Amino acid sequence: MNAETRMVPRSRDEFMAAIDRFVMGSNDGMIDVYLEQGALCCRDSMILTPPIIKAGGDGMSKTAQTIGDNAVKGDVHSVLVGERSGSVNGRRGRLFRKLGTASFMNNPAKFWKLAGDNPDLFAGNALYARMFNKGFGTEKSFNRLKNYFTRIGQQEAGNTFNRPTIDSMDGVRQVHMAARNKFGGRIRKNGGPGIEFWQRVEAKDSVLKEYIKMRQRAVGRIKSGWIDTLAKLPKPQGLSGPASRKNAGRSGIPAWIKRHHNSDGIVVMSRRQVGEMVFELRLGNRNGDNDGVATDA
Repeated sequence: MNAETRMVPRSRDEFMAAIDRFVMGSNDGMIDVYLEQGALCCRDSMILTPPIIKAGGDGMSKTAQTIGDNAVKGDVHSVLVGERSGSVNGRRGRLFRKLGTASFMNNPAKFWKLAGDNPDLFAGNALYARMFNKGFGTEKSFNRLKNYFTRIGQQEAGNTFNRPTIDSMDGVRQVHMAARNKFGGRIRKNGGPGIEFWQRVEAKDSVLKEYIKMRQRAVGRIKSGWIDTLAKLPKPQGLSGPASRKNAGRSGIPAWIKRHHNSDGIVVMSRRQVGEMVFELRLGNRNGDNDGVATDA
């Protein structure tokens, strides 16, 4: 499919004449119009900075915040899992591999402690009930079950999910950041880690939940640089029409963006007279992907 477009150029004189008619009709000075449009440009940039909805835009809505929160949660859950979260089958798979390790290491105390902490994983299953209920906690029963579980332990002895369950925020952070560094920021977006649910590193549910909440507080940070740009941009003083035009672009910014205080906005203005007055305005936001800020959005 070929597409062809054609632009009919307008002469500079026609363009300047249109500007003159606009100035006369609106009674707005050129600099005030620049400042108003600059503020609206900052707002549009804030809206179109991640997170945004899939259809595009609407980046200051509650839906956009939820998308950002879910992206953070999904990335953390791609490498870490709460010890009591997930499906019964997924939890049972992780437990059986731990039981296999305890059996392989000939540690009956650890074996029965693991089994005793997870009775719901055996409930309603006749096979597992027969395996564990007969002589539960005894050395005789442990020796009987070793025939089954030691084979699992031999296969799984070197796997990372046999490490102790993480019980600290720092431990969770180390696992998460190692994966982020490996995949260059956003883990799932960059093709990682590609592991099954039962292979993910376990953490205490309360610790993992608190870590995710902490990471979600970064959602909206990259957008917030445009708030600082707006704060540094002078307001127009001589605009005609509603007084609200002076605050164009500055109202209705949600708290989840405003909560990030920073000084990352850039406003550069210059005016000079070279035959005619020339006004230049440059706007920017330094709060890009430094330290992975954008990928946390």
